[in-house]
Amino acid sequence: MAATPLPGRTTQTASRASLGRAQLQVRWDRVSVLVALVAVLTMVLAHTIVVAVRDDLRAPEINPAPIEAADQMVDTPQKCPPPTSGIIHTAPPIRAEAGASPRTVALTFDDGPGAATPHVLDVLQRAGVHATFFVIGQDAAANPEMLRRIIAGGHALGDHSWSHHIPKAAAGWNRGKLAREIEHTRRTIVDATGLEPCLFRPPGGIVKGAGSVTHAAGLSTVLWSVDTRDWSVPSKGASTFASVIRKRAALGLTQEHPVILLHDGGGNRAATVAALQEIINDYRAHGYRFVTLNEPR
Repeated sequence: MAATPLPGRTTQTASRASLGRAQLQVRWDRVSVLVALVAVLTMVLAHTIVVAVRDDLRAPEINPAPIEAADQMVDTPQKCPPPTSGIIHTAPPIRAEAGASPRTVALTFDDGPGAATPHVLDVLQRAGVHATFFVIGQDAAANPEMLRRIIAGGHALGDHSWSHHIPKAAAGWNRGKLAREIEHTRRTIVDATGLEPCLFRPPGGIVKGAGSVTHAAGLSTVLWSVDTRDWSVPSKGASTFASVIRKRAALGLTQEHPVILLHDGGGNRAATVAALQEIINDYRAHGYRFVTLNEPR
């Protein structure tokens, strides 16, 4: 005789089976969520590792120098040597360089930047010669691009006051006025080039009262040993004045380290430009090496 299941028992068994399936379904949902989370975390971790490795590979290009070297790079290029106690009249000698001539010459140009400055720079570039330019602040402020071109050509810049005011030789400089003129021009040079001038040439060569001011400003005072007086172009015979400038410049051929005074501003400097290549040829023919005045002494 077949047993007939009780109605209550059949219902209970079916309920348990349904509950088990529901619980199993819930567990699979949790597993799916966990798997998704693990996948996301894995992707994030992998991305982080890739970025870190990539940055490590790029780091030497971005900042190849150690911190100490970086600090030195900020300070060193801007520093001037301690100012000299006296007045500089000679070009720096060449130090222990095999086969080099012991004689040096420094070409210097005052009163620019002016209309002749680009032509002077062209001659110097073709000749492969570096020179020193003492600029007037107010003219430099009006033409900062020319200061940048001077530096780009490997030349040196010096301070020649702001207004080129020349005091009476007997009275000398008003120290307060000179300090302001020097500082104003210094700031103009720094703003245009990022470089500090280390040299000052007083307008007119007047040094009385200037020493303490320039020394306090950290500048060495520079004059010259050969004056070409190229600014004194005569009203007659201007076309032949270049030969006069050349002969005057040649007076330095008797000196070991002459400093030649020329001008690239302050008037018509066509004769100076015309004489410049011949001046360079004369000194090269006598074995001189051309230097700038900011080179080590």
